[in-house]
Amino acid sequence: MYTAPRKDPRSSSIMGADRRPNPLRYVNLKEWDDGAYGDISFQESQPDTLEEPWPYRFQNGDSVWIHSTGYDWYQGKIAGQPKAAKTKMGDGLFWPVTYNRNKRRYAAPLNGELKPDTPAIRKMLEEAGVL
Repeated sequence: MYTAPRKDPRSSSIMGADRRPNPLRYVNLKEWDDGAYGDISFQESQPDTLEEPWPYRFQNGDSVWIHSTGYDWYQGKIAGQPKAAKTKMGDGLFWPVTYNRNKRRYAAPLNGELKPDTPAIRKMLEEAGVL
C-alpha cells in the first residue's frame, strides 16, 4: 500500500502563498492609528454589502453581527478589548465576540466578518434572508 509523503505544514501552499499564522498582538487603543480608515468619511459611511470590509470601532458589550463559517450570520456581543493583526485591508483590529450561546472568536470589521447591530445592518440582513 502506497502512502504519500507527509507535507511540511510550514511549506507554501499549491498557490505559492505562505500559510503562516496571523498572530494577534496586544494593542493600546489610545495609541492605535486607524490610518486612512480613521477619516471622518469612513466613520460616517455605511457598507454597501454585508461582506464589504468596513472600519468600525466597537466598545466592550456592543451588540454585533458576526459572519461565521458556513455563511451564517449570528448576533453576538463584543467581549473585551481588541487585538491587532493583518486583515484583508492591512493592519486592523480583531474584536473578541461571543455568539451562538457558547462560541467565542476574534473577528475583524476590515475582513467584512463583523458588523455593528444597527438598523442599516439589520435591513441588509433582512434583504439577504438572514432575519
